[in-house]
Amino acid sequence: MKKTVLKVNINCMRCKKELMKTVGKIEGIDQIAINSEKGTLIVVGIVDPVVLANKLRKAGKVAEFISVGPYKKEDFETEKLKLPHNFPRCCKQCEVVAIGFPSYYQGHHDPCSIL
Repeated sequence: MKKTVLKVNINCMRCKKELMKTVGKIEGIDQIAINSEKGTLIVVGIVDPVVLANKLRKAGKVAEFISVGPYKKEDFETEKLKLPHNFPRCCKQCEVVAIGFPSYYQGHHDPCSIL
């Protein structure tokens, strides 16, 4: 088993949920930990780090490798996993904004929308 530590942008609870959802779908992972204060994602298991980085990139998250090495149980347990007190629910990067345009054709009352 390998321990992979990645630096990712975790700005809000939505970012954290998206990371957990994306990484949780990959086969061969035993443990996942996210440290919001440091902005790190720790993955333990039999997984290719390149596959992990590609999945995160496809989900819209930028990831930098900090370390890839053998797994030691002590390292994982000493990592503090707590959220800051002022951690927002959503950030500007996670918001989806819908923009509506009126129709140019006569008789169409439904606006066009772009997400």
